[in-house]
Amino acid sequence: MPVSSSAQLTLLPWLLRWEQPRDRTSFAAALHAGSCAGLILALRRDLASLDRRTASWLALSAVPAAVAGLVAQDVVERRLGRPGPTAVLLAGAGALMWAADRRPESRGVGPREVAVASAAQVVALAPGVSRSGATLTALRALGVRRDEAVRFSLLMSLPVTAGASALTVVRARERPPALPVVLAAVASFASAGEARRGNGAVTAAALYRLGLATTVAARLRRESR
Repeated sequence: MPVSSSAQLTLLPWLLRWEQPRDRTSFAAALHAGSCAGLILALRRDLASLDRRTASWLALSAVPAAVAGLVAQDVVERRLGRPGPTAVLLAGAGALMWAADRRPESRGVGPREVAVASAAQVVALAPGVSRSGATLTALRALGVRRDEAVRFSLLMSLPVTAGASALTVVRARERPPALPVVLAAVASFASAGEARRGNGAVTAAALYRLGLATTVAARLRRESR
């Protein structure tokens, strides 16, 4: 769902005052791996029916985000990974997603739409933006039909999410307890499997993002007094 897993990993433990682990990259990798498995299952018919041209578009669409992630992910997370900036990005991206979804549905996905959505995935490197949310926002802003925009945004998220899972495993500094990792993978698998049905969930996702960001802002304001 387009609510940003990186934002949840940053904001929910902070709001609930959980003890922060020294290294949560393996946990994040489990979330990404579970999401990939769930999406593959949910999109199995779409994947089986891909023609060569569309498959090439999907492969090329992952290149900008992959390069940006390898070069700048650590820097971006250090500068924007705090609760305040993450909440701002969460709310801003959610509002843009909601506004874009109000656009008329007038076209399908072509090379221009894929190029713009690929650039949007680079922006999603920032915590709180969401890969699927960024591509969905870009496609709907261009007037792509909602059902096709949801479908293509999920298809585009597959190679990038798989790469993110592999990268976080490589960067993990220690092995976490097995149970939390397994539970994370199972939960993300289940939620990703439902994402294909979420054509009408854009407004709900935007409201959730705005509500979470408002809660963070209120907490930060109290703590600053």
